[in-house]
Amino acid sequence: MKVKSYTRVTLALDIVKKIQEGQFAGYHELGIIKHKIDLYDNIEISDSEEMAITCDNPLVPCDSSNICWKATLLLKERFGIRSNVKINIEKHIPVMGGLAGGSANAATTLSALSAYWNLNLSMNDLVSFGRLLGMDVPFYFTSDTAFDTEATGVIRPIRHTTAFTFVLAIPDFGVSTKDAYQGIDYNLIGKSVDRTQLLEESLLRNDPVSVYPLMHNDFELTVFKKNPALEALKKQLAEKGCLASVMSGSGSTVIGIAESLKHAEAIKNDLNCKVLIATSHFEM
Repeated sequence: MKVKSYTRVTLALDIVKKIQEGQFAGYHELGIIKHKIDLYDNIEISDSEEMAITCDNPLVPCDSSNICWKATLLLKERFGIRSNVKINIEKHIPVMGGLAGGSANAATTLSALSAYWNLNLSMNDLVSFGRLLGMDVPFYFTSDTAFDTEATGVIRPIRHTTAFTFVLAIPDFGVSTKDAYQGIDYNLIGKSVDRTQLLEESLLRNDPVSVYPLMHNDFELTVFKKNPALEALKKQLAEKGCLASVMSGSGSTVIGIAESLKHAEAIKNDLNCKVLIATSHFEM
């Protein structure tokens, strides 16, 4: 079985607060608008005598620490499945780039194995299993664009038809999610929640012009201080005529919205880093 594992960018990201008690104490309540793009990894699943993962990117672990391995074991244990599979991942989504490629792969593995093993899992089943693997995984089962608080479990689909052309500027270094969270300055975060709500309303109206100035990311407030090259990259995208530019997730990818594919290609040729061009992906 061969499937495409589409990923997402973040159009807005608020770090609302650190959760102090309950099941998710120590995690953070977020407010993120996630938007799927047509950048994807290829995943192939086949029968195997023993569990195995292969990948063409050496940065991806191919042992039991791989999130796709964990997804497979989760289903095997829950449904008493004794057979094994080999999962081959052909990577196109940058690793440690703030694009949630690992979470996308985990979601794809769950849905693909549901079909492969005839489990017929519902969306709610997949969301529940996904939450056991990572806070970013459930989104992939719900909508092409959604408001997601992650740890507190609120995912609100945003139905719209506005398509964007993205320039993904990818520096030659990554930002680990762990480092990004450890660097949070709690005096700075959570001050743009109203802008996120306005951005959601703009999408629902299919009003892209209102979306551009509302895009933001609280991680920029501290990640840029540690990695000034990322702030410079964001400014470069603006100087090249992007309608908006913002860091995706916890970094290091910085995204710009181009006026057209032709404009995106021109920007790509002007930047001194790896650049991918992507567009909005609608499948739900």
